[in-house]
Amino acid sequence: MRRCVAPILALLMCAITLAQSRECPAGLLDALANLADVCAEQDSGTLCLGSSTVSPVFRGPPTNPLRLERPGDAIPLDDIDWLSVSSEDNTWGVARAVFPAYPYDGLEAEPTALLALGNTALFFHRQKPRPSPLVDAAVIAARGAYLRAEPSTEADIVKPVAVRTTVKAIAASPNRNWLRVYAQPDMLGWMSREVLSDIGDHLPIFAAEADPAPIWLPWQSLDFRSGIDDAPCPASPESGLLLQTPRFISPRQFSINGIRLRLSGAAWLQTTVNSGAHIHVLDGLAYVRAAGVEREVNSGFKTSVALEIAADGALNPTDPPSEPRAYDYHALLSLPVDGLIYPGRVRLAVYAVAQPAPPGASPLEGLSDNDDCAIAAGLDGANLRSRPDPAASLIAVMANRDSAKPIARSIGADQLPWWKLADSVWVRINVTSFAGDCAAIPLLPADA
Repeated sequence: MRRCVAPILALLMCAITLAQSRECPAGLLDALANLADVCAEQDSGTLCLGSSTVSPVFRGPPTNPLRLERPGDAIPLDDIDWLSVSSEDNTWGVARAVFPAYPYDGLEAEPTALLALGNTALFFHRQKPRPSPLVDAAVIAARGAYLRAEPSTEADIVKPVAVRTTVKAIAASPNRNWLRVYAQPDMLGWMSREVLSDIGDHLPIFAAEADPAPIWLPWQSLDFRSGIDDAPCPASPESGLLLQTPRFISPRQFSINGIRLRLSGAAWLQTTVNSGAHIHVLDGLAYVRAAGVEREVNSGFKTSVALEIAADGALNPTDPPSEPRAYDYHALLSLPVDGLIYPGRVRLAVYAVAQPAPPGASPLEGLSDNDDCAIAAGLDGANLRSRPDPAASLIAVMANRDSAKPIARSIGADQLPWWKLADSVWVRINVTSFAGDCAAIPLLPADA
């Protein structure tokens, strides 16, 4: 059962909304910019202070006497019951957690980062009992055995397993005649107890129709609430959580406010009682499940989930995730993604500023000198960057013959001309073709 989070609610209700002030709290922007440096020596399994105020509440006597007092101070995550990162008293808290997280369907835990900003409170569920944590069992059948998709001799065979092979048992079927095992770190199935060495009866019961991998580490399951539209000054981010896992490997799994999230990359999350949960995929790919429906969300897009308050004070999803839609790229540019542990960036949904290539003729065909200027990406496509500089962040790619209407032009850091498609969205002119009255496009100073 989830514990009551009324203290968190009281804290959030009392917090002063800094959006009323247009001056950044002292040191805020420096703290965000320097987070990666002050927490550079952070160990996995710890929470590192980026700036005040951060207030942990411990489950019991902390194993480490250190407190979060100065930037760079760190404490063990296992000690923390809930955490407030508050914007009271004209301050703006920043803290970074680094912890191992399991994927949806494997045993290879990888480092994950969670960055909590501003008026945010987090509650961490007590650890679900893990299977001892993983019990070795050996195949004893002389001819080997089969790993099956379900706990039945009629189920599909996933893989033959040779005699004397060691597998990792994590649970038992309701009648305890079958064990849920990993035959490989990324290969999960069922094996009959008759073909395995005896490991006793202390494994948890696990129904076949339940989640395929009942292995969770504490910070993979949490509830949180945050402010929204509360940036203390134009140059700072709003309150919320940045969550990052490695890209290009199996997604890590999380349960956040009862929403199942599988993430490979980086996401920005905000949650309020009234507006629900908002999940922005900054870089990579996410799968978001609620109310029995799963949505695939690509970088540059967001989805939202309606929430309600349960009797214990927790927030639970009431509806499926919304259809993904492009997020406001410019509103997220102040997020401190450099404070995460893997290289990342805020990516743009390309068709928020461009039109997809039409079938057949060029999108520029038929434009006269009296028409508005339009551009089209060349044969190799065109990289969109955050400023007119080939060293700037790559935020999206226009495919061949994708088109757009520039709003300005300038000479870039490479001394070549660039088109400006929107604020913080640039493309170099020599990778595009163009038509229309492009001479009318305003020419900005090189440092604009």
